[in-house]
Amino acid sequence: MEDLLKQFKKKSIKNVLPVTIILTIAAVILFLINGAAVPQLFSMFFGGINLDDIPSTRLYNTIASSEISAVYDCFAEYESSDGQIYEYYIIPYGEEWEKYIGVRVKESKAPDLDRICDDTWEYLMGNEEISLDNTVLVKGNVRLMDYEESKYFKEWFRDMEFTDDEIEDCVVEYVLVDDRFADDISPLRLYLMCGVGIIIFLIGVWAFIKACLGLYLKDIKKDFAQLGAYAEGQIVSDYENACTFGKGIRIGRLFTYNTASTSPRAYLNNNIAWLYQHRTKNYTNGLYTGSNYSLVLYPVNGDGKVADSFDIKKKDKDRILEYYANNFPHMVVGFSEELRDLYHRDRGAFLALRYAQAQTDAFGQIPLQGDGFGQTQNSEFGQASPQNNDFTPMP
Repeated sequence: MEDLLKQFKKKSIKNVLPVTIILTIAAVILFLINGAAVPQLFSMFFGGINLDDIPSTRLYNTIASSEISAVYDCFAEYESSDGQIYEYYIIPYGEEWEKYIGVRVKESKAPDLDRICDDTWEYLMGNEEISLDNTVLVKGNVRLMDYEESKYFKEWFRDMEFTDDEIEDCVVEYVLVDDRFADDISPLRLYLMCGVGIIIFLIGVWAFIKACLGLYLKDIKKDFAQLGAYAEGQIVSDYENACTFGKGIRIGRLFTYNTASTSPRAYLNNNIAWLYQHRTKNYTNGLYTGSNYSLVLYPVNGDGKVADSFDIKKKDKDRILEYYANNFPHMVVGFSEELRDLYHRDRGAFLALRYAQAQTDAFGQIPLQGDGFGQTQNSEFGQASPQNNDFTPMP
């Protein structure tokens, strides 16, 4: 039995591995879309580096913060295509404030920076009543100025009668962009995309770990427990001698095995009263693109809901139904509205169609211990006659 469970474990790992790979690739794509902004997340969480402590050679794509207490002027204004207005200011840069750098903020911060600018010039003109105590926090990515930004930035210094040599010496053509990451990516976009990327990556990894630990075998162990521990040898023999349909479906005398899913299942055949083919048509933009097929199972006992279903290949659907019809005399195979109504209205009468008559067979002596199934839904079916169990599968 342990060897059989190891086989199921390997199949479970094999089935979950593509999902893990797909989720990992999707997570990587979400990270790559945001490029250099992704590693900046950690720096932003920890508040960034003080702007004045960063050498000019290391400013590019660095998350920096500055408690701005001095502003020389607003040198440009920019309106984006979505109507957002940004203001550009000149602030001192360096430990001794010997250089100048630009900052870009949203319009909402402009009034505070304008007041600081007024105080700065009052202070520089010798007004002893003014102290530069008011500050505005600006935190974000530092990038090179583009052509237009650099043009207006340098024009201000020329208007202030700085020489070209002085401009070359003290002007740093970088701009600290408030509340933005590299490539001008907004924090909301970066947090959402990276958050989703981390979540789907962890889901994929956890699914793989669960498969490796055998946690997906919990359901099939419960399925086997319906026969008791004494039947372990019979179960192994039943699985090995079962008729195979496709890669993951086996039908034995005791169980129907589905190992094509992440969580393998074994459905006790003696608890299946009714089964039929379920077809789902797929459409894209109103055009038919194909169909999916599954096998729907109803239990002998239970509350009348669909017991469970699993996917089957189109090429196998007719053979599977024929196999059940020919080898399990207690099952009603196929669908009709009359069968559906009878199953839900009078379970005893439905079981009398075939199940009750088969109880004296050797197969019918297997003890019933619950239905052992889950639930699903259906939409389009094959047809059957409750009198003789003949069926006409869907095309």
